[in-house]
Amino acid sequence: MTVRRVNGFDPWFGPVPAYGAPTAIIPRTIALLGDDTPGLRPVFAVETGAPVAAGETLFVDSKRPELRHVAPVAGTVRDIRRGPRRSFDRLTLSVEAGEAKAFAIPAPLERDTLVALMIEAGLWVGLLARPFGHVPAPDTQPAALFVTAIDTRPLAPDPAAIIGAHRAFFERGLAALRLLTPGKTYLCQRRGAGLPAVEGVVEAGFSGPHPAGLAGTHIHYLHPVGSGDTVWHIAYQEVIALGHLLATGTIWQHRVIGLAGDGTLRPALVETVPGADLHDLFAGRLIDGPVRLISGSPLDGRPTRYLARAHHQASALRHAPIAERRDWLGLAATWLARGSGALIPNRLHEQAAPPGLLPIPFLRAISVGDIDAARRLGALEFVEEDMALLAHADGGAADYGRMLRRVLAELETAR
Repeated sequence: MTVRRVNGFDPWFGPVPAYGAPTAIIPRTIALLGDDTPGLRPVFAVETGAPVAAGETLFVDSKRPELRHVAPVAGTVRDIRRGPRRSFDRLTLSVEAGEAKAFAIPAPLERDTLVALMIEAGLWVGLLARPFGHVPAPDTQPAALFVTAIDTRPLAPDPAAIIGAHRAFFERGLAALRLLTPGKTYLCQRRGAGLPAVEGVVEAGFSGPHPAGLAGTHIHYLHPVGSGDTVWHIAYQEVIALGHLLATGTIWQHRVIGLAGDGTLRPALVETVPGADLHDLFAGRLIDGPVRLISGSPLDGRPTRYLARAHHQASALRHAPIAERRDWLGLAATWLARGSGALIPNRLHEQAAPPGLLPIPFLRAISVGDIDAARRLGALEFVEEDMALLAHADGGAADYGRMLRRVLAELETAR
């Protein structure tokens, strides 16, 4: 099946890079970030100065032990840092040569044994559920499972090229994921990408500008969650990691990401380590002058020093006020940012809205915390990343993602 998106647009954050073969960059330090699992209250299995093997458990959540985080590589625990109110900020590792923990691969592979293996190896946290966008509980089953193998975010690398270099692992992981749901498993890809076909997996092609590559778009067209169903989704490199685990008994210690943006001299595809230090990745690649480093897309990434678990790109952006931009979107955003901040309907909102959303009524509802109106208008279908293009169209003055999260939290509490 094929879905062609007409609405949407592709913001400009620098020339689209022509990514070549990946360059290996092993950083000196990596970090596991609290922001990757919001609300986590960790129980640490290690302490500062302890040596760890790749795949060894570092910490679990005190209330949900399935939220297990393991060392992506061998190294030494350098620092454990807390945030406000004893929240978890980050755990930093110094990368060193060392062994990897070996996991026992069950045979035959069944749902219960697959779930237990994914939890033990730290892969369960790569799954997300809609509605609400949280890591699902292991004792639940989704009505459908979505594999996101298309990325329309600005400057993102092509998933098909990365999957092609790890085809056998991807196929094995994709075949295993079918065990997690009694419903359909969808492989969502760019139309004509030619990704591996796996028996029992439904291939769905998408085309068009951003947000054609977001999981929320795919879920809206193929299995909407507003009717009460729960669906899960997982990113393509998490599938490769699962296939690697099943084939070798060890975790995949790499991620392939794109480095780009108008603050970058030489965009590149690099094979690195999850949680890599962005200063190491961008060393020698930045323009002169002020630059912001962002883990993830310029649209929905976040300023930080370390690569977030779910991100397949990192961006270096020239630090310039919106007023200095001369593209049509920058001029429109400057105009929209003036005045009292009232929402004024315009074609940018219609272009930027995710499918099925009436943007102005919805944005008004989440901005004032009207949870009933937000629910009727489809709030349960969306998470923060679905709001990023709308926020960009408004010049970034309003954080619609944070507004949506507050509404989702109230809706979840009211359930």
